[in-house]
Amino acid sequence: MCISIDDLPTVSRVYRTVAGQDSLTDRLLAQLKRHNVPAIGFVVGEKLMSQSQPDSSQLRLLTRWLEAGMELGNHTFAHLGYNTLSAAAYQQDVAGADTLLRPLLQAANRRLRYFRHPYLQRGNTVSKRDSLVRYLASQQYVEAPVSIDNADYLFSAAYDVALLRKDSALASSVGKQYVDYMLACVHYYEAQADSLFRRSIAHVLLTHANTINSQYLGDILARLTAEGYQFVSLHEALQDPAYQSQDDYVRNGGISWLHRWALTQGKRGVFFKGEPDVPAAINALATGQ
Repeated sequence: MCISIDDLPTVSRVYRTVAGQDSLTDRLLAQLKRHNVPAIGFVVGEKLMSQSQPDSSQLRLLTRWLEAGMELGNHTFAHLGYNTLSAAAYQQDVAGADTLLRPLLQAANRRLRYFRHPYLQRGNTVSKRDSLVRYLASQQYVEAPVSIDNADYLFSAAYDVALLRKDSALASSVGKQYVDYMLACVHYYEAQADSLFRRSIAHVLLTHANTINSQYLGDILARLTAEGYQFVSLHEALQDPAYQSQDDYVRNGGISWLHRWALTQGKRGVFFKGEPDVPAAINALATGQ
């Protein structure tokens, strides 16, 4: 399994100061290193800016990812969904992050190779999808798919609320539910892959550089290790032939590549049942409803 982490450098309502972002990054990287995970983090370019200039404190956070042996990828500049933009505007957004990331990686003798679509939107028409595919290939990017999708961002939003309330019991409850939920998502998509390919495949797990993962990602990794998973780079995961499967999906929703492949193969209805739900209480806490 590849562990991919979106929205770098950080996304948190709690850890918003430079010191807080340092702390979040420290904890996240420590858990990855403890479990020997060669993760990839996808960077949102505008998070690196302050008053229209590159922010040295944010760039230092990325340098620490590289020093820890992790890979970095492009997650666009403004993290806008492709469905809301023209192909040309979206390409400019990709390029905006590229101009910030390539010099940073080159200085570390590393290469910028992978692109992750915000909201997993790859194009809601054939022409937009094909335009993006051609553009990314022309810029020597490999698209970074997701096989295991989830709503970790809702759990982290709820966890942030609990911490801001200084309610440690609530925070602990959210955290424990989160770990169980993420394992349930892994099991669901694992079963989907088994059904679709009649074998186990190398998975790519979507997570975010958020508050709850800075505390609980290690628990998830420990449980995955106990279940027999080994952690590999994105390059290694993508060697699985499953990732060469035909993908004809061009609708609005951003969904797992497993579901894209399944829809392309004509799967409907019952095939998709059983995806874990976010508990209503967690959703309410996260959204303030």
